[in-house]
Amino acid sequence: MDGKYECLRFYGAQAEPSDRPPLVYLDGDVVNVVQPRTDPPVWTVGEFYQRLTPDLMQREAEHYSAATARTFINLARPGTYGSSGHHLERRRPREVALVDAAIDKLKARFGWTRIDLAGFSGGGHLVGALLARRHDIGCAVIASGNVAVRQRGVAHGLSTDVTGYDDVFDPIDHASEIGRRRPKRVIILTDPLDRVVEARFQAEFAEALRSAGVTVEQRSVSAADPAHHNLRSAAILAGLACADG
Repeated sequence: MDGKYECLRFYGAQAEPSDRPPLVYLDGDVVNVVQPRTDPPVWTVGEFYQRLTPDLMQREAEHYSAATARTFINLARPGTYGSSGHHLERRRPREVALVDAAIDKLKARFGWTRIDLAGFSGGGHLVGALLARRHDIGCAVIASGNVAVRQRGVAHGLSTDVTGYDDVFDPIDHASEIGRRRPKRVIILTDPLDRVVEARFQAEFAEALRSAGVTVEQRSVSAADPAHHNLRSAAILAGLACADG
């Protein structure tokens, strides 16, 4: 892609036989800015990420698959969890295109015809972006998703994304394209007290989808962390439980 190659890693287990489409899960950001207005900004890596190993991630995927009798894939975003690439270039069109292409490769390799998606935070951004590109999505779950990137940046006093890039793929700008692709079911999980991606931005995305003719369920869920943001488990569970009909 653009003359550059990336290798995206995935962790997963296949349930057979199964008449349900696989769930492809996209995780949140693992490097976050703590002082966005300094030059250069100050970043931190989450402690949870430092403790993870490929074996732990694979076992988690196998547990979810075995418990629900459903194929589960945790697709690692560029620059995270063993995938090549630069994580600080997230939310740009290239990240979206790389994940989109990786899903196509998985479909071809395993013979899938349709997929369900779930994403948390930055992974929720990708789910919103993929809804504007793909015709094969049954159910899509977005938890604490950064789906109105520019609006959130302005509210935080930033003229660009926190990464410093201004060419982000902003899902809310593509609501009409999502409407034309008619996903079967979209579920947005929001903690009303979220201090990272404020609830109002998630609600504005939901309303933009409704205006484009998409049926959206927005559910209030309480996150246990102090920032009221971490709905990772809720995203996975909702995705595994979801059916498009």
